[in-house]
Amino acid sequence: MRRLLIAALLLAAAPAAAQRKPYQINAQTPEGLLLQRAGQEEEESKKIALYEEYLAKHPQHDGVTYALVQLQPLLLKAKQYDKVIQMGEQILKAEPENAPAAYNVLQACEQKQDAACVIAWSAKTVEAAKKMLAAPKPADEDEAATWKQEQDYATQVITRAEYSLYAQGLQATDPNKAVQLFAALEAMNIDSQYMPEAGARYFVALLQLKDMARAQKLAETMAAKNKANDDMLLFLADLSLTGSKDYAKAAEYAARVTELLPSAAAPQGMDAAAWENKKKSSMGRAYWIAGVAQGSLQKWAQSDQAMRSALPFIEGNKELLPGAYFYLGLSNYKMAEGPKGDKKRMADARKYTTLCAQMKSPFQGPAQKNLQAMAGK
Repeated sequence: MRRLLIAALLLAAAPAAAQRKPYQINAQTPEGLLLQRAGQEEEESKKIALYEEYLAKHPQHDGVTYALVQLQPLLLKAKQYDKVIQMGEQILKAEPENAPAAYNVLQACEQKQDAACVIAWSAKTVEAAKKMLAAPKPADEDEAATWKQEQDYATQVITRAEYSLYAQGLQATDPNKAVQLFAALEAMNIDSQYMPEAGARYFVALLQLKDMARAQKLAETMAAKNKANDDMLLFLADLSLTGSKDYAKAAEYAARVTELLPSAAAPQGMDAAAWENKKKSSMGRAYWIAGVAQGSLQKWAQSDQAMRSALPFIEGNKELLPGAYFYLGLSNYKMAEGPKGDKKRMADARKYTTLCAQMKSPFQGPAQKNLQAMAGK
């Protein structure tokens, strides 16, 4: 049976490093006797002292890696984080597949709240876990059982490393650190179960840093995977409308917002009232963008429908109302045209165009001209 490594992991007991034979202590030597005493000591502070004594006295002995593996989790529990990190480096040099040792370091980094350390050791933990996963299944029944434990552990610890980046990113108050942590998660596994919520915070941090190019790329990537939140979709809709003037895309992104939001739960930490206000604002903006986009495409029925849906959400909004009235007037006027005409549509066209013409906005002048064109019809 291969020796079992010890790690402070809540997911599962840490397994042995892949395909390693157990270290045999020779108690007939001074080195082995000291290792034996350390292993038999029950008081953790004394156990730590004995292992450290051994390492100080016998740095070239063949039991050094064994001693480090036993000592590292004890030091993690004792909150001696810098030593945990130092020993993790030493262990991985000798045992590159030792995922429990790497994970011990990751936990130390988390406790130190050191973003750079978390980024580095989440990657090293995953690397070691993948090497553990690559170990072939042994023929021996007992070793195969341990191998199975290793496989389960390695799979879980990879997920735990992703969670570490996600959790640290959420806790980061500095947008630069948040971006670094979430970018590391994105690079590690864009399809991580933590990426949708992490992506939302990542997106906000990029906007705070005014890194619009990366914000756009992230939003587009998440949207392509159907994992974008309403802020990302609304951002893309606005950008398509006013930037690239891709009106079909603007309408598509806006429609996804109005489909997503009604049943969406409040983000963690946002109270119900604030969430309802945000939903109302976003729904109004999304319908408005859709209305403008469809109007620009001369899809008058769709523009009319979108703007009518927008009205309840944008009451009193002096920024959006003029445009809504303008496109409602124009859409109804276009739909009222024809040899037979449509009196109700024409009445709506006049009503909404008049409302727009009465409000100071970029739409006021065009609305006044449209009113003149409607005269006598």
